Amino acid sequence: MRFAFFLVPGLLWLLGCQTGNRYAVSELDLVRSGWDSITVAVSFKEVGLMSSVPAVPASPPTIMLLNSDFDTLYVGHETSFAVPDRSLGNAEAMLVEVCGKLDNGDVCEQEGFLASPKRVSVDHSIDYPQDGDIERGRFNLEFVVERREWDGESWEEIDRGQSVTGFLHAFVDGHEDEGVKIPFPHRSGRFNLARLDNYRDFRYYLRSKLLEENEARINFEVIGGLRGEEVRLAAAQKVVKKKAREIRELEAGYFVEQAAGRVLERLTSFFGPSRTYVYLDSWQFIEGERRYTVEIELTWSSSFFRQRWHRISGTLQVDEDGRNAAFHRSRANDSGRSRWEERVDGNVLQLGTLEPRPADDTSFSLSEPDP
Repeated sequence: MRFAFFLVPGLLWLLGCQTGNRYAVSELDLVRSGWDSITVAVSFKEVGLMSSVPAVPASPPTIMLLNSDFDTLYVGHETSFAVPDRSLGNAEAMLVEVCGKLDNGDVCEQEGFLASPKRVSVDHSIDYPQDGDIERGRFNLEFVVERREWDGESWEEIDRGQSVTGFLHAFVDGHEDEGVKIPFPHRSGRFNLARLDNYRDFRYYLRSKLLEENEARINFEVIGGLRGEEVRLAAAQKVVKKKAREIRELEAGYFVEQAAGRVLERLTSFFGPSRTYVYLDSWQFIEGERRYTVEIELTWSSSFFRQRWHRISGTLQVDEDGRNAAFHRSRANDSGRSRWEERVDGNVLQLGTLEPRPADDTSFSLSEPDP
């Protein structure tokens, strides 16, 4: 009796299976004769307990083409359709999904394939430091995208790089992890390293190299690819050399000439001074701040009614690139002090931005490393 008790449920289960036939995809083939098209061959079957027979969907199957991000590139009932291979990534994984409607239910199957192998090359030029400014530079990038031929080993050009995205990676030699990333939304442009993330670390290692060795090697890598791929496409190295003291002195003098002119514009009458003398007493360049500090003396005479000599001494402070220039008055003779107090509030006269000395062969040098 116990044996029969367990046998009856088993028989009921077998009978249930016989009455519940199901459907499935019997064959799904992806036929390709090139990278830019595909033909889908699909058939369905009805699966019974002991056998299966072909089945025909109530309507043509729906076919979808998806990329690796599961974006839909095609949906329809045509079994042959175009594949936008030129806009796909390198050997990007693709997916075809086919769904047929049988007995008011959907039967679906998926099959994958790969887009064409592609490669990116770049012809590049990088100008750094630009006009002697270690924060600034410019670049020009000319990309070419190629894919392998369908039935061969040769490569064919398919794009001039409009689809390439990426960045320039700049770092001091030996400090790759402390570099900066320079985006290139356009194929050519200028950049200011001071505006980028991690610039403080980059600047620290650059200045350390200049202080220790009087030069620093800066590596630039072109990182990019298709559809977000990040591949090292090319590299260049620039050498920044510390400026000689003689060049620094010339730059300080160049700033003093301009600063003196602006101070006198503020302090003299409409007719201007009749005679002017500008003395550069001493100067220093503060490496840590990239800033000049110059002690100067201005002496001028006015002759509108009677000749009177005015004398003012002070400190000119200005960034290496000419920004944030200011003259700090320290002492003056009676006529100079009187004129200053008439026209300037306090002891500091802001001068705005001065023009840096034009770069020449003896300023910041830019060179390629020896092979």
